[in-house]
Amino acid sequence: MSSTTSTYSNPFTGPGSVDIRDINIHDHVPVILDATDSMYFAWKTYFSLLLRENNLVDRVDGTVHSHVMVGDSDWTAIDATLIWWFFTTISKDLLHMVVSDGDDAHVVWVKLNDLFTNNKLQCRVFLQQEFFYCHQDEQSIDDYCRCLETLSDELRDINAKVDDDLLLSMLTAGLNEDFANAATNLTLLSEPSFRKFAPYMQLEERQMKG
Repeated sequence: MSSTTSTYSNPFTGPGSVDIRDINIHDHVPVILDATDSMYFAWKTYFSLLLRENNLVDRVDGTVHSHVMVGDSDWTAIDATLIWWFFTTISKDLLHMVVSDGDDAHVVWVKLNDLFTNNKLQCRVFLQQEFFYCHQDEQSIDDYCRCLETLSDELRDINAKVDDDLLLSMLTAGLNEDFANAATNLTLLSEPSFRKFAPYMQLEERQMKG
């Protein structure tokens, strides 16, 4: 075996090791990634945590290339398991877009992430337009808050971070007229934040429907 192989971790061996083939992926990644929805940030976060927890980051970050590991049965088994995880947590449409015979886990991981992070400039312009023109209109407070959070997550994915002050400003600015008075109570909150103000507005909505 090449000396290069000594640089990678093997989750099948060592104290407290866990056979990753026994892991139920849907318990750890409880979302299905779809090209038309906004689950990319959640999907990648769940996977990143799982990979770190099981010392598998080097399988997808390009640290060790699979061609170096030819003949290593443990490496091959781990690689196949990761690919299976990816394929069973994405939609059929995405599967058809990325599946290709002979790809290792690193290649599949890169393909999936590239689908959501390529053309960052165009995506940023489009998402920022959506974000800054987002208003409650006929939406419930829950749906309105979820829309703002989703757009801010998508902007974060392309390194256009939306801080809490901006998120809070957009929430209050986009409320419909029914909540105009409630929005003025923002100044009464100590250390106001989106996380504090959103539940307050949800409570106001329930009282209004009374």
